[in-house]
Amino acid sequence: MIAINSFEQFLSVAKRKMVVRLMLVCTFLLITSVNANTMVEVSQSLLSDIKQSQQRLNSREARISIEKNKLAKAIRSEQQKVMTLRKRTAVNRRLVDDKTLALSKIQQRLKEWRSQDNYQKRLLLELAERQELSVQRINQIRNDNQFGLAFLQEFVTGQQKSLSPQWIEEKVAHDSGEIIRAKTLKLGPVKWFLMSDLRAGLLDDDNKMTYSFDQQQSNNLAVLEEIGKASINFDPTLERALQINKQQENIFEHIQRGGIWAIPIMLFALFALIIALTKVWELWRLPALMPLLTERIDAISNSSTSDKRLQRLKQLENQLQGAQQTLIKIAISTPDREQRDDFLLAFLVENRQKMSSRLGAIAITAAVSPLLGLLGTVSGMIETFQMMTIFGAGDPSVVSGGISKALITTELGLVVAIPALILHALLSRQIKNHNTLLDTTAIRLGKLDSLA
Repeated sequence: MIAINSFEQFLSVAKRKMVVRLMLVCTFLLITSVNANTMVEVSQSLLSDIKQSQQRLNSREARISIEKNKLAKAIRSEQQKVMTLRKRTAVNRRLVDDKTLALSKIQQRLKEWRSQDNYQKRLLLELAERQELSVQRINQIRNDNQFGLAFLQEFVTGQQKSLSPQWIEEKVAHDSGEIIRAKTLKLGPVKWFLMSDLRAGLLDDDNKMTYSFDQQQSNNLAVLEEIGKASINFDPTLERALQINKQQENIFEHIQRGGIWAIPIMLFALFALIIALTKVWELWRLPALMPLLTERIDAISNSSTSDKRLQRLKQLENQLQGAQQTLIKIAISTPDREQRDDFLLAFLVENRQKMSSRLGAIAITAAVSPLLGLLGTVSGMIETFQMMTIFGAGDPSVVSGGISKALITTELGLVVAIPALILHALLSRQIKNHNTLLDTTAIRLGKLDSLA
């Protein structure tokens, strides 16, 4: 492109020179007067020069055109080279980008594979812990995948074998603690045992007898061992029913679980029970009160003479027993009305005190027993929280077991307090009714006129 521009500049300079020459020639013709021949010669000379210049110009334009074509071809060749280089550059860039992208994808896949490997290891470790393997075996599974695969294969093989149960002779722990040999059959989580003397039952995971069959069930299990087909019993709750059965306890074991605070509660209960039985015995032994005694006394008081009243009172005394008889005796033996009232009042107070004696102990038992139960519960909760502080609260059964044990004393306190409260109310009402009838009788006797 630079060469073509120089040729065009050269052509424009040549044209200007020709124009200048023509102007000079014309000027020369105008200024000087020459003859016609001279003019013709000059014209021919000028024409000859013009033709030569035109030829040179055409020749130069031809060379310029040739050079221009060469340069255009060279430019196109260079442009093609540039395009080829650009394509190679784009391809190389794509290759570099692909390599970078592939590396990031590989890194991402490695990260996913590592995460998946860690997840699988965690599953294997959880399975190993559930199978209660040794610490050394668990560490081998954690550090080496080959041990993990071997353990998994062993576990799968064991599960496949459990789907086709077989009788195995192994050691079994008897209820008494004796270790004996027996045939065992395991089907999933359920395991049976069969002894040589046809005793049979269920086993737990530690080969301990958890339940013994009766004779009919044992015979069915023996038939299953012989011919491979029989109707046998199993625990559908997977030992939960057996655990509930084991946790059942009698009243003495339940009280014993309450701890030291259950002792004073039971002593109060025994004390209140003895008093209540004594009071019931005393009330049962009391003579029956005569009904309508006050009406009879009113009829006696309406008698005309004192001798007649005294005679009728003595007849009534012979018909009575107990406190009512004593009241009549006091009335007969004390003719003076004021003195009679004093004696009657003194007897009623003494009798009321005698009947109500020791009855307050039952009320005290009803009030103190819940407080002792609450005290035992608080002590048990303090002990439970101390154990949680030392050993932690990872096992909820330990915490719930401690709380249930602590609540036993509250239960015992309420069990003692409620019957004691009811007994106190019933006995108090019975004594109050008895004393009310005696008070009414004494009032009517006090209103009698002088019996002297």
